[in-house]
Amino acid sequence: MCTLVLLVAIYSYYRLSNYDFFDNQDKKVYRLQQKSFKIKLALTLFFVSILLILRVLNFDMFIYDYQNFGITINQIIEVFALFSSALLADWLISHVVIKNKFRKREIPLRTTFSHENTNEQKATKLVRYIVYLYILQVLLKKLDLDYILIQREINKEIFTVHLSDLIVAFMILMGARIIVWFITQVTLFRMYRSKDMDEGIQYAINQLVMYVVYVMAFLFALDRVVSDMSIIYGGAAALLVGVGLGLQQTFNDFFSGLVLLFERTVMVGDILEIDGKVGRVLKIGLRASRIETRDSVSMLVPNSKLVNQSVVNWTHYDNIVRFQVDVNVAYGTDANQVKMILLEAAGNAEDVLKIPDAFVRLNDFGDNGILFTVYFFTTQVMTAENVKSNVRFEIDKLFHQNNITIPFPQRDLRIIDSGQKTLINP
Repeated sequence: MCTLVLLVAIYSYYRLSNYDFFDNQDKKVYRLQQKSFKIKLALTLFFVSILLILRVLNFDMFIYDYQNFGITINQIIEVFALFSSALLADWLISHVVIKNKFRKREIPLRTTFSHENTNEQKATKLVRYIVYLYILQVLLKKLDLDYILIQREINKEIFTVHLSDLIVAFMILMGARIIVWFITQVTLFRMYRSKDMDEGIQYAINQLVMYVVYVMAFLFALDRVVSDMSIIYGGAAALLVGVGLGLQQTFNDFFSGLVLLFERTVMVGDILEIDGKVGRVLKIGLRASRIETRDSVSMLVPNSKLVNQSVVNWTHYDNIVRFQVDVNVAYGTDANQVKMILLEAAGNAEDVLKIPDAFVRLNDFGDNGILFTVYFFTTQVMTAENVKSNVRFEIDKLFHQNNITIPFPQRDLRIIDSGQKTLINP
């Protein structure tokens, strides 16, 4: 049996050590990764084989024994086998499952306003922490060091919290973060690509996935810490009645945020005008949304305000918006020449779209001159005032080149002399 264990370990090493996990990988990086994998694989197979041989031979002996606390050879080999297996699992999950899948994912069309950390290192670190916490939790139980942190009697039930329970709860929460990362950054990317979804819809779906996974993970973690969840449910029901009365507006903002995520009337990246201020939506949170104004100032707006009040969404269906610049010219100026100059100015200005075409209207004959308006289209809604300024600069330059004047207000004062003299007494 011992010989068979050794043969299986040697065969497994040579079979798995040369397995190609990556495609189109840099040769230097590939060699380093394969070397790391071979070392972890060799250590794992070695300690697992030694542990199995000891179990087959039924051999064990104390190395340390003091006051009913002892450490045996089997326990030490089991710890090393567990640790090496955890390192191997960490490498496989981090490099094969996460990094390889992440690099092969379908890239979405729009990621302009995305501020998420999509680096795979974020997930690999979480995997490593989970592996180490799992090792710590197992060691606590093996060495009988799983201390009781809290022990209370509630409703004739013993409420006990061990140190390992907290560790497992943290592992569940970190595992939820990995699941959210993998679903949003890898799995859903193919759907985003095939459905041609913009970033606002992507963000809404990602937020819903995050809420569902985190709520379920929180309940599982709480169930691990609390032995009887009925105590929590009963207390939570009574607490929510009082909290709901005091936080009506907060719940209103919360459900308004869910309405925004489902209806998508306001999405991340949209340009909104609220209370005379124009800004871009950066994040739609549970209670409030963060909007960056043209002055680069973050403005927090309650979600209920975006749902219940009138809000101008400049880019709801399309990010192409029309703007206008008014200009006055003196009477006697050739109107067709002014029209051609205004069109040329709009065409020369930066960030003005060629399609749709700009156009000019003669809007009115004013008191001081002829009023023209040039209409143009741009996608730079946040910097629309700068685009208008560029158009005005072009108009001023072309007017000077063609000797076209912009009149200023004039008034004629008529003095009527009635021929009567007025005696003014000093």
